[in-house]
Amino acid sequence: MTRQDIEALLERHKAAFARRDAAALADQHAEDGTFESPAYGVVRGRPAIEGVYRYWFEAFPDLLLTWDSAVIDGERAAFFWTLSGTAQGVFFGVAGTGAKVSMPGAADYRFADGRITSARHIFDFSGMLMKTGALKARPA
Repeated sequence: MTRQDIEALLERHKAAFARRDAAALADQHAEDGTFESPAYGVVRGRPAIEGVYRYWFEAFPDLLLTWDSAVIDGERAAFFWTLSGTAQGVFFGVAGTGAKVSMPGAADYRFADGRITSARHIFDFSGMLMKTGALKARPA
């Protein structure tokens, strides 16, 4: 894929996030692509990847994901992002608490044949669980 192809795919990815369209996001992944995050480990294949997106959109119906310009090197792109939203749906076993959250993270994407073959997101999952009330910290 060319740099322009990757930039165009990332723009479509951003637009699908803005619409909270889990099916469109998953369709941008290769049929046997992988999605890795601290929340889910590694999932493989479009149906599983769509499930990850859908889960977050149901937990945070107002989810907003913004990201900085990607650094593109060959068929790889990396970027920093920020997720924000309100915990209104079930999130890792806890019903929506109404907590407003904001969390920074980073992503590393690999591409081939017009699709994302690998997506890896890195973020403070324990911190996110604490912000939403799904994980309670014991006092020291």
